[in-house]
Amino acid sequence: MSGVGHFTSTQAQASYLALYDATIAAIPGSPVVRDVPTTYGQVRVYRWGTAEGTPFVLLHGRGATTAMWEPNIPALAAERTVYALDSLGEPGRSIQTLPIRTSADQAAWLTEVLDSLEIEQAHFAGVSGGGWLTFNQALHTPDRVASAALIEPANVLAHFSPKFLLAGLSLLPGIPQRHGDRFLAWVSGNPDMTLPIAQLLTKGMRNYRMALPMPQYGSDDLLRSLKVPVLALLGGRTVPHNPHKAAHRAQSLIPNNQTEIWPEATHALSGEFPDQLNARLLKFAEQFS
Repeated sequence: MSGVGHFTSTQAQASYLALYDATIAAIPGSPVVRDVPTTYGQVRVYRWGTAEGTPFVLLHGRGATTAMWEPNIPALAAERTVYALDSLGEPGRSIQTLPIRTSADQAAWLTEVLDSLEIEQAHFAGVSGGGWLTFNQALHTPDRVASAALIEPANVLAHFSPKFLLAGLSLLPGIPQRHGDRFLAWVSGNPDMTLPIAQLLTKGMRNYRMALPMPQYGSDDLLRSLKVPVLALLGGRTVPHNPHKAAHRAQSLIPNNQTEIWPEATHALSGEFPDQLNARLLKFAEQFS
């Protein structure tokens, strides 16, 4: 269907999902799995833990799926119930059926998921594209967002750098695979690309065609309008944007913010410093129930 994310072939889908399932299975614990119907498609949701209190909702980076949260879920689920979902229109176990064209559409399907799961309010934490989804949800349904952790958020606190956008063209169909793999390694701080999560990310980028709108930039007015507490965490060595400009805008414009630059972190902050991030997220959430 035009305007809907899809795998390039049945074979590519089967190969990807086999690796995906194995990577998810490696996350400690036995999650409750649900496939939630929404207007725009079916959303795969995992729940870890049954702790009392306001839960976490985790939103992954673009193309990274729930699997990227493997270093974070056990520690967070020991303290609070954790919901992690595969975003619509991206590789993973969610299945998009209608085009997603606007920021309002993005907030709509996520709100439907919250309604179906009977989550009245949650502490949202999102990385990169998931950081943008968290920001977007805080704008559209602030009453459902107890707090918003924006971890290296995409196009929220600073524009994408021209170099990042240009290099990202290496992911387009027809470009040799080695160039796209080199781009993803550069963005992620040159990790071991043989790791399952790295292989999953590169396979998804190659074998899935996304049809999502560009994340709406966080203008001055939008940042000023945020009504929820915001934790903004930025990598000092990140490449998609200028972390110092991003930090300045967050501190200057967001009414209730705690903003930090982690000097040694890249855009892959959540995987590079999982223990520190887990502790920071829990400490931040404790301040707001």
